[in-house]
Amino acid sequence: MTTLPEMAHARDKDLVALTVDGTRSLTAGQWLHAAEATAARLPATRTALLHDDADWLTHAVASLAVHMAGGTVVGLSPHLPRAELRARMERCEVAGLLHGDDVKPPATTAWTASPETLGTLDVPGAGHPPSPSDDHVTDIIYTSGTTGTPKPVAVPLANLTFGHEGRGRLFTGVDGVLAAVPIGTNAGHSAIMTAITAPTTVHVLSRQDPKSVAQAIEKLKVSMAIVAPSTATRMVALDLHHRHDLTSLKILMLGSAPVPTPTVKALAEALPTTTIVLGYGSTESAPAFVSRPLPPGTPLDGHLGPPSPGTDLTITDPDGHPVPPGELGEIRLRSAAPSRQYYKDPESTAKVWQDGWTRMGDLGHVDDQGHLHFFDRAADALTASDGTPVSSLRVEQAFLWHPAVAETAAFQTPDGITTAIVLRAAADVKDLKKTAADHLSPHEHPSKIILVDSLPRGPIGKTLKRELRHQATPKK
Repeated sequence: MTTLPEMAHARDKDLVALTVDGTRSLTAGQWLHAAEATAARLPATRTALLHDDADWLTHAVASLAVHMAGGTVVGLSPHLPRAELRARMERCEVAGLLHGDDVKPPATTAWTASPETLGTLDVPGAGHPPSPSDDHVTDIIYTSGTTGTPKPVAVPLANLTFGHEGRGRLFTGVDGVLAAVPIGTNAGHSAIMTAITAPTTVHVLSRQDPKSVAQAIEKLKVSMAIVAPSTATRMVALDLHHRHDLTSLKILMLGSAPVPTPTVKALAEALPTTTIVLGYGSTESAPAFVSRPLPPGTPLDGHLGPPSPGTDLTITDPDGHPVPPGELGEIRLRSAAPSRQYYKDPESTAKVWQDGWTRMGDLGHVDDQGHLHFFDRAADALTASDGTPVSSLRVEQAFLWHPAVAETAAFQTPDGITTAIVLRAAADVKDLKKTAADHLSPHEHPSKIILVDSLPRGPIGKTLKRELRHQATPKK
């Protein structure tokens, strides 16, 4: 059985594994040395990590150190309200908190320490890691909470390290990869895993706004970047894909949420030698996922491709029975890896993980070639006045074809389908409707359009439609 520390020890010790903003770096050897020193002071317990996005190196050392000590990492985002931080720590029963020097920890009954104060603590059980087991929970990662309350997902060791050799090979020949993701999220956890396993340098940023991401690609000349779809869409809206030189990219990976077709088209035209990869998966389903590389010149025909090697895909009715190709249903994924589960929540776990399959909470269909066509998040799917299902994504994309539209979000209200639009230039609402009508069927047309200054977002930039629904629903 392979452990994360063993994977780290297998690295080229002189390789720069992690770099922040292109200026502060850790070689694999430095990372191991610092983590081993920290691990000697840690017990094998659940330990929360709270670091600012500029403090990636300290976060990386702390994460590996907790694994070396035989503990469980509970990642926290510094952008969460303090009450939510305390609630998550209590929910996950953490015994301690490691935090950065520039982060004030929340009030807690757990022990707390920064890199400077850890050596002064007398923590019971420190320095005596237990023997690892396949079912040991190495990480607890919170879901994004885009469609509901964020849930803690427990990751067993055998799931975390499953297929790690193949994961590293994905980055062979890549001259640096930019992971434009925040700390304390599933995407941030993936960035750390990539830095531990990939034979290249992983670049992370203290800021992940669209301008900072575009500037970093131009400055660092990386050949691969992993960017959230919402960030990519805003990059296009701000014309950053033209204002900055992004042509070093051989691969641009867009994942964690559906990518609007207008965004992909704009990026493909601006980056004619770049392969754009569309990814689909979730915190719950990993390592099962679907991805589709779009080499230069590939037609944008709307599907996400077949399941990746080692992943099975099925579309079912609500009772789990497979439906024929072309029929809309629930998307389910599975792999041979031991599954994850919600931490100490057997009821929710039983609803999502069934007979080896992970229910994705999404709707879609497969075509005759086995390609996945994503329809919508089940919680975000709309209903036309005649009862016909409508994809909120199709409605949003229809407006994005208008040159004055920066971002959109379609959601259901008592009045019907409502679309919130962020403009980047002045535009007449009638003109917006006309553009959308060119791409929508009559039953898909929204009944109401509202212009807003910005859209509410979660930690990794996903639009929080539940907040829009709440704001737009008349108070009784």
